Amino acid sequence: MHFFCLIFSFLNFFAPTDSTIIVQEIHIVGNQKTKENIILRELDFAVSDTLQTKDLTKLLELNRRKIFNTNLFNSVEIKSEIKNNYLIINIIVQEQWYILGYPVFDIADRNLNEWWQRGHQFNRTIYGFSLSHNNLRGRAEKLSLYLISGFIQRADVSYRIPYIDKSQRTGIDMRVSYATNNNLAYSTFNDTLAYRKSDDILQKRFFARIAIRKRYHFYDNHSLELRYNANQIADTIARLNPNYFLENRTYQKYFQLTYYFNYDFRDNAPYPLRGNRYELIVSKLGIFSNDDINLIDISATYSGYKQLGRKVFFQTVLEGKISSPNNQPFFNTRGLGYQNDLVRGYELYAIDGQAYIYARNTIKYELLNTKARLKFLKIKQFSTIPIALYPNIYADAGYVSNNFTERNRSNLANKWLAGIGVGLDLVTYYNVVMRFNYVLNQKNERGFVFNIGREF
Repeated sequence: MHFFCLIFSFLNFFAPTDSTIIVQEIHIVGNQKTKENIILRELDFAVSDTLQTKDLTKLLELNRRKIFNTNLFNSVEIKSEIKNNYLIINIIVQEQWYILGYPVFDIADRNLNEWWQRGHQFNRTIYGFSLSHNNLRGRAEKLSLYLISGFIQRADVSYRIPYIDKSQRTGIDMRVSYATNNNLAYSTFNDTLAYRKSDDILQKRFFARIAIRKRYHFYDNHSLELRYNANQIADTIARLNPNYFLENRTYQKYFQLTYYFNYDFRDNAPYPLRGNRYELIVSKLGIFSNDDINLIDISATYSGYKQLGRKVFFQTVLEGKISSPNNQPFFNTRGLGYQNDLVRGYELYAIDGQAYIYARNTIKYELLNTKARLKFLKIKQFSTIPIALYPNIYADAGYVSNNFTERNRSNLANKWLAGIGVGLDLVTYYNVVMRFNYVLNQKNERGFVFNIGREF
């Protein structure tokens, strides 16, 4: 009798219990172009795996987010069905329209407010054509062609293969770009970019790069990029700013090696509300003895997102950068005011420096989050438009360190900056985010700021 009880206990120990469940089937619906392995790669479970029942809801939601954050789908839904301790999973996706060709019309300045202050003239715009395929061969490969003219003339082609190995951990990224300028920012004075215009070409820029990307786990990505840069300016620019390339040079050629690390655990990459992200970039400009520059640049960013209430969210972004040596070419020196690295309220300023730090803090409220259905549109990728509205308040602070303020008569470097404001974010499909802000900075300057972009 004791022998049979022992056998029963032994078998029961290895048998699935009420707290576990076995994945029996995984079905994917709606992927007309995307290969199944591209979707299955994002899952941290597979057929025959044993899962904890108490963690099932959270696990499926985390995996839904990962699939959505590939930026291949307009929507992702995961449904589960339990039959006799076995789990059947259905993944329903709506694919995006992957071939995007559209005319380009944009301002040449750093933001709309700067363009408006400089006279909002048509000759400070860029226009052209962009063509991309964001899911080539159904393997999440991206091929892009970018041709623009106007304030800047540029031709750009890039090709990204996310996975080149069977384990789907290693990818490759290639890009070639050539650009010319007849209108060029040659320096900053009083923290404002100074431009020179000419009928002749004032600057030529060329670069070619190749990057190897490695993904060891679901949320982290590493890349190592080798890049060749060849830049040239007219004699006029070198006379106006001898430090543009340093030592009155009119050319600059060098190789660059960059390591990039990204840990991304956000619920929605285009417009996150929960989670966090860590980024580290280490760049060495000039890796051979005959390169025309020798500079190292290191930046680190933390982005945190937290839900405070039912519809209230908090967001913080902390970033710092250091570079060496102190004496750097103007062309390669970047402080605050470029791209998204800024203290809100100082959108009109470009504050150069060898190091900086800033913090941006936002509290937002989800006023609206719905989907509008346009029945007259027969193309399903465009017939459903997500619309979300987030009124918000924010407070920013930052500091730029510049060891050569006499070169550009900077009034904002080497002192703390602060800005506050209120805003409204409109989020819609294909990662388009429109921001309407009213800002006030430490100089008691105030005004409206509008920004529109496609974010990832």
